[in-house]
Amino acid sequence: MASLIHGSRHAAGARSRALAAAVALGLWLCLSAASAQPGARAMQAREVFPAAAAAELAEAAASGDAARVRALVAAGADPDARGARGITVLQWALYQRSVAGLRALLEAGADPARGADDGATVLQLAAMADDPQYLRALLEAKVDPNLANTVTGAGALASALMAERAGNFAALLAAGADPGRADRMGNTPLHVAAKINEFGHALTLLRAGADPGARNAQGVTFQRYMFMSPDRLLNARARGEREAAIAWLRARGVAVERAAK
Repeated sequence: MASLIHGSRHAAGARSRALAAAVALGLWLCLSAASAQPGARAMQAREVFPAAAAAELAEAAASGDAARVRALVAAGADPDARGARGITVLQWALYQRSVAGLRALLEAGADPARGADDGATVLQLAAMADDPQYLRALLEAKVDPNLANTVTGAGALASALMAERAGNFAALLAAGADPGRADRMGNTPLHVAAKINEFGHALTLLRAGADPGARNAQGVTFQRYMFMSPDRLLNARARGEREAAIAWLRARGVAVERAAK
């Protein structure tokens, strides 16, 4: 994605986004980083799932063996078994980049609404992934695009925004994700988009029906964050996108809280 802010302010913003994405994807990185290192031993399912039946099911899902997944669940394996840090077998399949495993587990009854200890569901993880096939598989399986983080209440639209996954953001909206869904702090995707200077996405959310007057727990609308960066620190694209959002608001009689400087 093109840079939206110049100079040191851009660097700080980039670090902030990277940190947010890293925190949300921390478990994924912890579990899969080993396999990305030349000569390193990949983490095994049995190290994550202490119960033998859960580990066997996780291994079958990771390998994409749908028949084995069905057989294990039929024999009593819990498709919603949890392992280290609350990771579910469904999430493990995603960590292991197994689309076939995801589909097999969903068909076997795995609940995509289950969150890990940090609250992230498989939908949030898929929304943050750089490969869109995981999110596509979930949406094709009719997973609710409005599933929320079980701790923060944030939806997958916010996850896609923070991870800068424009394609996943668009796919979620197309699948019916609520553009106005607030997390437990009252922040909507509009607030998130404005905080990270994604004014083009903010306009997309407005056009999709997001309420420009929604206020978070601090009592502010998305406009408070939309105007935090002065014009001089934004590149031409970002300035243009912000002006387009302002024009949209004015055309609909929405008061602009503070004009950009």
